[in-house]
Amino acid sequence: MTVQIAALVAAILSWKKYKNTTEKYFLFFLIYIVLNEITGYVIGGDNLYIYNIYTVLSISFYLFWFHQILNNKGLIKILGFLFLITIVYTAVKQDFWTSLWTFPFIPSSIIIIICSTLFFNSFLNNLKAISYTNSQQFWIVTGLLIFYVGFLPIALTWGMIKPGSYPFRLIIMTLNLLLYGFYIKSFLCLKQN
Repeated sequence: MTVQIAALVAAILSWKKYKNTTEKYFLFFLIYIVLNEITGYVIGGDNLYIYNIYTVLSISFYLFWFHQILNNKGLIKILGFLFLITIVYTAVKQDFWTSLWTFPFIPSSIIIIICSTLFFNSFLNNLKAISYTNSQQFWIVTGLLIFYVGFLPIALTWGMIKPGSYPFRLIIMTLNLLLYGFYIKSFLCLKQN
């Protein structure tokens, strides 16, 4: 949870630099993430529904944001519809309150990888790529791509791994450090307007 709080602090401190951009929504998203982590910790053992809600809201947020920044609006809507079907299917097949919804992990990871690839295809064919070090979108999408490329094998083998095991926790912690580290970089790279 420390790295999420650090990302939130960086978002708050840099707010004036990006408050008029499409990335302004990340401040509110990070507030939600920190509150979600605190709530999950306070509730304790019977908190799986907190993370089911997180899965739905986080992927919905990323789809919304990609819809804002990409030209492929139709494809983003199709991916959003496929995600919705995944959630409805999971809601029918798995209990919301007592089981972790693992099925959406696979399509969610693939959707974010597709959106990230679309972003980089567009970004690299643009003059903005020359000054990528100052591009907040570049750092955010890089973090998302690394996280979800790393998470996809976990999602594909979920039934064969023990979520509480040390290797699992180490991998998830590393992926989170990378994701939120890139978020932090995205806020720190901004120039004063």
